[in-house]
Amino acid sequence: MKTFIGILIGISLMFAFQKIMKEKDRSTEADLTTHLQSENKPDIPSDFLLFYTKFHTDSLYQVGHISFPLEGMPAYNDSLAWAQPDFKWTKEDWVMHKILDERKDDFLENLVPMGKDLIFEFTPTSDKKLWVARRFLKSNGEWNLIYYAGVNQR
Repeated sequence: MKTFIGILIGISLMFAFQKIMKEKDRSTEADLTTHLQSENKPDIPSDFLLFYTKFHTDSLYQVGHISFPLEGMPAYNDSLAWAQPDFKWTKEDWVMHKILDERKDDFLENLVPMGKDLIFEFTPTSDKKLWVARRFLKSNGEWNLIYYAGVNQR
């Protein structure tokens, strides 16, 4: 009987811990979404901001919203890489993109709507010597990352 009660307590603790971890993740995502919406530029669609938040907080969602093989440029291009215009990122070499805490306040100024369904993002480093570029397209009601240029020199 003591063993049975011990097992029940252990299972209860496991479920309680899982719920706490889910709430922690959900509150982080909710805080980020609230921050992004409060800073919303009028020409950035609100559904894009919701997508952008989830894209940077959920790895499975992110990979599911990337058009692999993804067009782009590798990080730290050299002259040989620039000569290869057909570079593609693959699912196997993908590293999850996250919003850096120090960039959370100024990322909106890096988004440039090119219409209601296409958004370019050009993010320079604070010293303006390096940059990252991404393009997002809304197709069939879903936003997707369609282009990514890794960290490169200006």
